[in-house]
Amino acid sequence: MAILRLQGEAEKKKNIYFEVDSADAPIGEGGMGKVMKGICVDIATKVSRPVAIKFLYADLPEHAIERARREASIQLRNDNLIEMLGFIEVDTVRGSNTVKHYHVVSELLHGISLAELLDGKCNDKAGNEIAFAKKMLKDYQSDPVHFAKTIVMNVLSGLIALHDAGYVHRDIDPSNIMLTADEHIKLIDFGIAKQVNKLTTNDRGLTTTGSFMGKAEYAAPELALGDLKHQNQTTDIYAMGILLFQCIVGHVPFEGPSHEVLEKQLHKKLPLQLIKDKGLRNIIECATDKNQKVRYQSAAQMRVAMENLDGQKREMKKSTKMSIAAAIGVAVVVLLAIAGVSYSNHQKAEREALAKDQAMNDSLRSKVSDATASADASFALGLKHDEGYEVALLDAFNGYAHAIGTAAKMTANNVDTKPIVAKKDKTKAALQEARKELADKKKLFTDEGMADIAAEFDKRIKRIDEAVK
Repeated sequence: MAILRLQGEAEKKKNIYFEVDSADAPIGEGGMGKVMKGICVDIATKVSRPVAIKFLYADLPEHAIERARREASIQLRNDNLIEMLGFIEVDTVRGSNTVKHYHVVSELLHGISLAELLDGKCNDKAGNEIAFAKKMLKDYQSDPVHFAKTIVMNVLSGLIALHDAGYVHRDIDPSNIMLTADEHIKLIDFGIAKQVNKLTTNDRGLTTTGSFMGKAEYAAPELALGDLKHQNQTTDIYAMGILLFQCIVGHVPFEGPSHEVLEKQLHKKLPLQLIKDKGLRNIIECATDKNQKVRYQSAAQMRVAMENLDGQKREMKKSTKMSIAAAIGVAVVVLLAIAGVSYSNHQKAEREALAKDQAMNDSLRSKVSDATASADASFALGLKHDEGYEVALLDAFNGYAHAIGTAAKMTANNVDTKPIVAKKDKTKAALQEARKELADKKKLFTDEGMADIAAEFDKRIKRIDEAVK
């Protein structure tokens, strides 16, 4: 063992230090340095935690050092973001010279990249199988749409936190997304991330066509052009649209040499005909529009659109509507039968009408029960952010109300409305809960200055208010 202790001035102030066994093999290596497994030690409590420490190469230019310093400064705690822990500067005296050594510290992640998983791998570099990766790989192979939604929804959650902090990532691709052994999906590598309001000409070399440091396959037009003025959150949204496409189809929309791909990003439409699901196709089209103003304006906006994509819910909504329509149809038939009795034999007519009414009432109760079951199934799914859920609730509620009114007119048949009333009350409570969530969403988007989205939530709130007044 050859224990190396790292402690700069910043660490002294925090009363911590880092340790690395220099005899260990690196756990990773890139263009800026080698990554070693280490520990962070709290001097006061003696508590330690495992960390990853990147040893930057000594011959890196100053702008690369600043890039690393910037990456280390983005210290956000989110389940879908790698946690950066600090930037260590250590001075080493060699004769009359002082040599600086730089290190970037982050949480230690155990898992594989999304790029590796898309290549069919589920083992880490040591050959150990990652159970979560194996499960996700099976999902990718059997149901790529579900897999794509899972990946993208998680990464979008991380992006919301990153964007809220004022940063744009600018380098989203499968190699920078990790699937960890503890079942997290994390966006990593903030190397070319930058605060939106602080993009300068010093960053132009990171993004121009001639010296492109991102991934051409995921580059928004403004990134490909090196247009610093217009690089913002929508730049990441474009990359997310490409990622969604890739996870579903199995490859990126544009392939080939980088300069050709960048040219296609500027001028060519994505082959969206490869996306069979219309809802997903529309989301990708919106996210990857060449015009930034047409794209989703935030990760939160795109995530809401993804949440509203559930074919099962749409089928449930359809089923609920059909069941309730059938119930109403039966009720109408009953009322017509009652009103239209015209047999010459009054007693016979009365008996026949009574039997018919009873049969129709039984059918009505059956149909309403079916509608109730559909609504209850919606509750069980818990997809309260899905517009289809709210529509199903409204339809069920209105259906119950109609059934109660119809049954009340059939006093001769002694129809018991208590079960229907109970279901109606349950649905009303669920509607009121959904209203609260919609109101929270409305406030969120209002606060973010997205009045158009807030207005859509307001419309849905008013529909609920009209139903339960």
